[in-house]
Amino acid sequence: MRAAVLHAPGDLRVDDVRDPEPRRGSIVARVLLALTCGTDVKLYKRGHPLAKLPNIIGHEFVGVVEEVGEGVPEDLRGRRFVTMNTSPCGGCFYCSVGRENLCERLGELIIGFTISGAYAERIEIPERIWRRYFYQIQENLDPVEAAFLEPLSTVVHGQRVLGKVEGEWVAVIGSGPIGLLHLQLLKLEGLRVAVIDRHWEKLSVAERLGADITINSRETRVEDMVRNINGGRGFDAVVEAAGKLEAWELALKLVRKGGKILFFGGLPRGTGITIDSYRIHYEEVEILGAFHTTPRDVEKTYKIIESRKLRLKELVSGSKPLEKVQEALESMASGQGLKYIITGR
Repeated sequence: MRAAVLHAPGDLRVDDVRDPEPRRGSIVARVLLALTCGTDVKLYKRGHPLAKLPNIIGHEFVGVVEEVGEGVPEDLRGRRFVTMNTSPCGGCFYCSVGRENLCERLGELIIGFTISGAYAERIEIPERIWRRYFYQIQENLDPVEAAFLEPLSTVVHGQRVLGKVEGEWVAVIGSGPIGLLHLQLLKLEGLRVAVIDRHWEKLSVAERLGADITINSRETRVEDMVRNINGGRGFDAVVEAAGKLEAWELALKLVRKGGKILFFGGLPRGTGITIDSYRIHYEEVEILGAFHTTPRDVEKTYKIIESRKLRLKELVSGSKPLEKVQEALESMASGQGLKYIITGR
């Protein structure tokens, strides 16, 4: 079969590789479609601490079960489904206290990082993943929307960490796919949202999706805009979804006294940030972090997808064949496009 193999950062080749065969407990599926992801762009460009290369990359996908391993029900064959890219072990300390996103063994099996991914014609899914996360896609649900399960579930988790916002104004820094998912969930809660980014193309999507204010940080001193919002107090909550040091620092300037900051976009290990301790102690600014997702967040996410309350396809910039997956990732890296559909044939 054909598959996109990342041999080293920057060295992505679509090669002929051996077709996967089901092992005991696993399933093999034909990939109907995969979605590109900002994490895949980072992996392609600079590598990732969890990635084992060379490897087939890609981790957001929809498939059809074609083969099943020993011990797997035969009636799974032919089912169209979506799953996650990894699964908690269920037995470590963090799993036992409901913090499965911090599972000590989470990195053992990660589709597209430590095991073969979805930028391929076919994929094998280990039992530990599909037994926990197997959502059969009904005929009335668009598979493109279903493929958002993994990224949307991380946003659902982040919103749960953020909790109830006391007030009405939230700033979202970053209008990539993750920022736009945060925007849509915040709007469902009836909140007013300002979206901040450096690209008008992405901000225009935010406007279509209901952003009350869009701010281009290339052209406007964002801190000055706060004077005209929320009585000049600052934002009741700030969601950082850009994964940039300057965005983290900006979040600290935008939040009001007693407000919350959700740091969602990750920075490289060892990255330092300067925080005015006065804001934390005397102004009681609450700082939160969110990573990955949990089974209960995934369950809630699929129900949201089935409800069709979100405009997920607005985040898709186009479709490309597997042979042009590198072109799609390069486009995203240069700020052109949000997500692309990758088809195996």
